Amino acid sequence: MIHSCGPTPPAPPVIEPTYLPQDVLQSCTVSQQEFNGWFKSGTPAENGLVTPASSVTFVHNNNCDFYRWSMQMFLWITSPLSGQYNGGNTVMESPVFYTVSPEDSAGQRVMIPHVSGTPLRVMSHITQNGPHNLPVILDKQGRRFEVEKSAPGEKLTVLNKDGKSTEVQRIETDAAGAPSFLDKNGKAIERPKALLKNKINADRIVREFKVGDKSVFLDAQGNIIDTEEGQATGDALMAQNGSLVYYITMVNDVYAYFLSGSKNNLMSGYQFPTTTGARDSICAIARAKGVTLPDSNALAIELKTSWVEAVDLPDEGGYVTIDALIPTYNQKNPDQWIPTGERLARLALIGVHIVGSMDGHPELVWATFEHAKNAPNDSYTYIDSSNQVKTVAADTGTHWLLNANAADTPVNVSHMQVSGDTISGNNGFSVSESNTQRTKPWGVASSGAPNAENPSPAASNSEVISINNNINSMLVGNDIRKNYLLLGATWTNGGAPPNGSNYLYPSDTIAGVAIGTSQLANSTMETYFQFGSTYKSFGSCFGCHSNNNGLAPDDLSHVFEAIEPLSSFLDKKKKK
Repeated sequence: MIHSCGPTPPAPPVIEPTYLPQDVLQSCTVSQQEFNGWFKSGTPAENGLVTPASSVTFVHNNNCDFYRWSMQMFLWITSPLSGQYNGGNTVMESPVFYTVSPEDSAGQRVMIPHVSGTPLRVMSHITQNGPHNLPVILDKQGRRFEVEKSAPGEKLTVLNKDGKSTEVQRIETDAAGAPSFLDKNGKAIERPKALLKNKINADRIVREFKVGDKSVFLDAQGNIIDTEEGQATGDALMAQNGSLVYYITMVNDVYAYFLSGSKNNLMSGYQFPTTTGARDSICAIARAKGVTLPDSNALAIELKTSWVEAVDLPDEGGYVTIDALIPTYNQKNPDQWIPTGERLARLALIGVHIVGSMDGHPELVWATFEHAKNAPNDSYTYIDSSNQVKTVAADTGTHWLLNANAADTPVNVSHMQVSGDTISGNNGFSVSESNTQRTKPWGVASSGAPNAENPSPAASNSEVISINNNINSMLVGNDIRKNYLLLGATWTNGGAPPNGSNYLYPSDTIAGVAIGTSQLANSTMETYFQFGSTYKSFGSCFGCHSNNNGLAPDDLSHVFEAIEPLSSFLDKKKKK
């Protein structure tokens, strides 16, 4: 059990390895000798300290190299410290990482140092953002649109048929739900078009107009965007133990000093570090501030983590846990929870995005992990040791954290939406437990070629399943990390600037498209963006994390542009 304080819980239950097919083709493995070298001591130990993968010397021979990197990074950030790094319980709680604050009223964020004995703070929802750092919705064809919202008190305007700005007094809908925009005289505005603030890639931006508790989305061409049922721009999840799902974004010290140096013109070039030269420059910037970066070979790392309260979990001992400050709510109204303050709680880790730069990949490699008991898998295929394709039926049962019964439908429909800090019921639901399924269990669709090395979903799935089984078999005893699964990782061919789309057929041009597990989603963070089991052209991480085919950090990371440099880099006037 990894935890920050409190009584010692019972020995952790370990997920039975038979949860995954044991006859899978061993197409992605780590040798025992290499695995031994991951541990600080040189020998695997139960919950032992793992060192980070060396991103600066990363060599890409095949997909499996990225999955090995992902596995080692996960074992590193969840390692207990035993006195390492001057405090903290796990590596991600140590001073090697900083928590990224939520945006303030000016849209700015700060990096909060991790201090031993000081609990982290969480958010109660996650918003899917697009290239302009705006919330994202999906239409019924699976296309992503960013949403411009109105500020409180802002007048709602559209362009009329003559191209003149016209104030919208109200919106009415007919029996079929079709909206009409009315001016201050009560007259219908003919052929209204959205008046957008963002002009770049405006064909994928819409303006939101509220009609009661419903939203109407209008684009700059005058089209009403019909959204997929259940998609919302700020959703909350609830686990079966009654806990909200909470989120913490973190960056490592290399990221922090790279950002601070870049924003103070101390770095040449403007992309995430991938070379020894860039690493050395960042280390020099840190040393000038009296700071040594102990794991600089990890290069820049960004984490997005998801958590639930550990109280009433049937197997708390099977989770990595922390103590953190969570928001409290007045829950008298089951349709709307009003924030009242905060309190300290024990939280259990259920999901992690690990995003990092490495040699040859300034676009970042995007890997994701989940606890094995989060949600049931949909059906999937794999290749066995005899090179036969086999099908695993969809999971069943009632033992899932984010699903009451795997047989229940519909799945992956938003029950709650967040406005400010208030949580309200959504789609006819009260504030209630979510019904979630992993529709692409190993990050690829049920058909098509997911990348240039894997001609079928079964081949891709087999690589990811294989390394999960392999690492699980080498972790010692009741190592808590056996309970977590790598779902996959994605990147672009040769580190090309991502164009937002993903690989499907061998004839596709693969410069800039997502490869690896190119339809990757985490059920705790992209719950309502999983697109079912089928292929979608923009169904990868890069569907949101890309902008103008660029490699600048703020083209890729949704928090980079908004984060202020570390306080030691701010000029004295700004500090005052």
